[in-house]
Amino acid sequence: MTPQRIKASNLVFLAMIATVIAMFVTALISCKGETKYNMDKANDSKIETYSNVLNGKVEAVIGDTQFLITEFNAKNSTSVVFLKDGLQFKILDNNNRSVLVNMYAPGLLDKFPFTINSIIESLSTEEASNSKTKGKLEILLPKKKASMQDIKMLYKGSITLKEASDHKIVVFFKGSGVNGDTEVNKRDEEQFPMEGVIEINNFEIYDMQN
Repeated sequence: MTPQRIKASNLVFLAMIATVIAMFVTALISCKGETKYNMDKANDSKIETYSNVLNGKVEAVIGDTQFLITEFNAKNSTSVVFLKDGLQFKILDNNNRSVLVNMYAPGLLDKFPFTINSIIESLSTEEASNSKTKGKLEILLPKKKASMQDIKMLYKGSITLKEASDHKIVVFFKGSGVNGDTEVNKRDEEQFPMEGVIEINNFEIYDMQN
């Protein structure tokens, strides 16, 4: 063989080797990519996702009835109103069940948890008007035939604001409640246990703090 033929043969051999190496590297990269994809799929259950619509839960015991809301009606629920020393909101589900929370106290939004023991339903009109620290909590459990009895009002006990930010609010309450149609002079006699937790996320805000 001439030196030129040997050189050409070597070039062909080297080209074949390069092709094989390129195919191997491509396969290796493809395999790594597939492994990463599969790993990502396997870890999907560990990734936290956040919805951009109103969500959360209301879980409570009212008398001997357990009460749970896990889906809210964002259209019919109110914005969360932040006041200088207060917080107000009302949330509804798709069955017209609702939860109303009003909390007022100096420094309410400055430090958590913040507990209010002065419940508006147990105060006189004068006390409710003059008190700077007070809270109101109502749960509506509508029946086929609507009545004031469907309203369950916290009468005595406490409302605790455990967390409050622009995207999440958590409220605990515990005490005794009365029906909306219970006469004022009979409320002490017709109480029932009432406690639970309210958590809402991704709500609209109406800021009146300034």
